[in-house]
Amino acid sequence: MARILLVDDEPMNLELLHAHLGELGHEMVDVSSGEAALERAHEADFDLVLLDVMLPGIDGFETASRLKRRAAERGEFLPIIMVTALNDTESRRRGLKVGADEFLSKPIDAVEVHLRIANLIALRQDRLALQQRNDRLIELQAFKDEMAALIIHDLRTPASVVLANLHYAIDLVKTSPDPAQLNEALDDARDGCRRLIRLLANLLDVARAEDNRLVTNREPLDLSMIIAPLVQSRMATAQARQLKIDMRLQPGCVAPIDADLVGRIVENVLDNAMRYTPRGGSITLVASREPADVEVRIGNTGPSIPPESRSAIFEKYGQVKFTDAGTQVNSGLGLYFCRLAVEAHGGKIWIEADAEMPTIFVMSLPTSENGLSIQ
Repeated sequence: MARILLVDDEPMNLELLHAHLGELGHEMVDVSSGEAALERAHEADFDLVLLDVMLPGIDGFETASRLKRRAAERGEFLPIIMVTALNDTESRRRGLKVGADEFLSKPIDAVEVHLRIANLIALRQDRLALQQRNDRLIELQAFKDEMAALIIHDLRTPASVVLANLHYAIDLVKTSPDPAQLNEALDDARDGCRRLIRLLANLLDVARAEDNRLVTNREPLDLSMIIAPLVQSRMATAQARQLKIDMRLQPGCVAPIDADLVGRIVENVLDNAMRYTPRGGSITLVASREPADVEVRIGNTGPSIPPESRSAIFEKYGQVKFTDAGTQVNSGLGLYFCRLAVEAHGGKIWIEADAEMPTIFVMSLPTSENGLSIQ
């Protein structure tokens, strides 16, 4: 059903239009002047205007011109049919000049008006659909540009760390080699390479998961064998930033897991915790065995994530506003990858909070695969 604005100063003509159009089921609004037509069009949207040329005050040509101009400013197509007793060429030229789409001569033929209205409403719907697609394409292009910049930034950071530390190591070797400084620089370069490889692997696995092509190579493993080395490799960085890491790994946290995928899940969450925890803050990492799954909880004393953002943070490039900091960040692909990888194991990942830890990432992984329990 369409909304049609009927503009005519003769009540009999309006009644006739209602008689012709009533069976179409459209909503019709009557006005008797150009000024009233402009006012109503400003208050509400219409799908079509049937406009008489001979009006008191502003005539039909000026009214059509203003209606068209206003619609164009809003990026819309408003069809206008001019209804007139004038059948001369000059009137039609003036109508075309102000943007009229069709003309009807009095007396109006019911079949003709039905066809013209149906064609113009269909054209308006097509234009609206096209505009929506164009708007969506513009949004997608902007989104693509933003995400490309984000991915480049994510990849550039570890690459810069690697390059800077290698330059530093080369300078040390050429000048006065200090074994301790050299080892530190090489360790940092190695960690940067690992992060770069992890980011690239995440990108590949996200693409595979979205195409239902992510394959997990699972075998029964104790999570402590994966988590402990990852935490240990970050202790020097944590100490440099005065971060306290409390790791409590319950024995027997065995589950059928893909060691590489789960390792990267823990790395992503742990690195996020280290990134957003302020200097002097704390990070806790707890693994425990539950009746039907193993659970990993990684909490930090960084800014809290409001409840309404706790699902969005696991979406692809989800926008998240931190409650305490009042800042909004794009979560990128890291946490989206975590969700996909956890779900590929039949598990879940979510966020909780308590009085000590404003943000706690919780990952649960089932201890059985295909109905077989891992003891």
